[in-house]
Amino acid sequence: MRRPLLLAALVCAALLPAARAGDDYYISVPAFGAVYKIDGDSGAMTPFASGMSIPFYGTFAADGNLYMPDRGVGVVWKISPAGVVTPFAAGGWLQSIVTLTVAPGGGFVAADIFQQTIVHIDENGQQTLIADVASSGGLLMGPGGIAYAPDGTLYVANNSGNTIVKVNDRTGEVTPFSDGQGLIDRPAGVVIDRAGNLFVADYGAEDIVRVRLDTGVASVFCDDPFIVHPNDLRLAPEGGLHVTMDNSAMALIDAKGHLTVLHEDASLGAWDGVATEAYLSPCTGQFLPYGAGLSGSGGVVPELRGIFAPCPGAHAGLELTGLLGGSFGSLAWGISATNVPFKQGALLVNINPPGGLIPLFFPGAGPGGGALTLSFTLPGTAALSGLSIYLQGLVADPGAPAGISMTNGLEERIGS
Repeated sequence: MRRPLLLAALVCAALLPAARAGDDYYISVPAFGAVYKIDGDSGAMTPFASGMSIPFYGTFAADGNLYMPDRGVGVVWKISPAGVVTPFAAGGWLQSIVTLTVAPGGGFVAADIFQQTIVHIDENGQQTLIADVASSGGLLMGPGGIAYAPDGTLYVANNSGNTIVKVNDRTGEVTPFSDGQGLIDRPAGVVIDRAGNLFVADYGAEDIVRVRLDTGVASVFCDDPFIVHPNDLRLAPEGGLHVTMDNSAMALIDAKGHLTVLHEDASLGAWDGVATEAYLSPCTGQFLPYGAGLSGSGGVVPELRGIFAPCPGAHAGLELTGLLGGSFGSLAWGISATNVPFKQGALLVNINPPGGLIPLFFPGAGPGGGALTLSFTLPGTAALSGLSIYLQGLVADPGAPAGISMTNGLEERIGS
């Protein structure tokens, strides 16, 4: 493929994600007090480890073991690659642990839903309290799903408080983040991408909610009728979201919020957690906004944002919002940024070859009512790692100063 065509494919190739073969997945099945393994090649599901009470949202660690919190007995189990189960941490601050994640500084962080604690557990199983309901001034209310953002901030979903808070895992300081504007109902698993989006499994409302990290503003991302009490939520290695549900299934959700069922077995009851070693190496790509847009009709400034993260072979998305509904325009793209006066605004992308303009139509109605999400999967070429594509939306809009409204710029920095 010639380089200009390859670069164009990176911008908005209309491809959907596919489940990645070769990755084994481990499902927490509370009805059997067990963990089941889904073979990454055959898709066969077989018992892997048993003898637990209520296994929940676990994680693999770099040592190759699966660490599984048990809500029923207050134990974190260490499960070897052969499925041998031994206690790793128990008692103390651990009574009803629901989520365990690897801490950036080493060890793990656990959330205990009924003791209302966030606890650090070191590599030897020793516990240190990070924060609890008292030290947080009541901000921790049934902590459940937890996830680290790329900047190292820990986010915690309050299952009984219907809020999300930020926790400094070094000082224990807990601060409010978002109430979801009423969209969050008994939040379960939480995950954060590298485009400034937090996703939460909305157990009570049976949907997936997205919350912007910069503003705390929430919106429904996926409300597919197949979703029944969503549980664990993870960034899929192939791009998109993995979610497990009470209807005995694991699904993949793409950048447009479309759901595809990957695995299902009604004989096992609810599927709580999902873990795989592949989650330990997430895509390192980023979507980085830059520059300022130009307002159009109604004084609305259009916006261009990313969804998930760009990596070779991975699925991601571009989202344009705040546009004049029913209008036409273009997505400007290039391999370098610029800042050139244009139509009383600024062109933020060097569109000289191999860049250019991709024609687009923006559905919707009225000023600010237009929106479009472009879903794409990057070619699986490792040489793309480190390449940046620069993007900006240009919209025909008679309400703009010179007939064109513009989004901010967005750097699509391809990772590995």
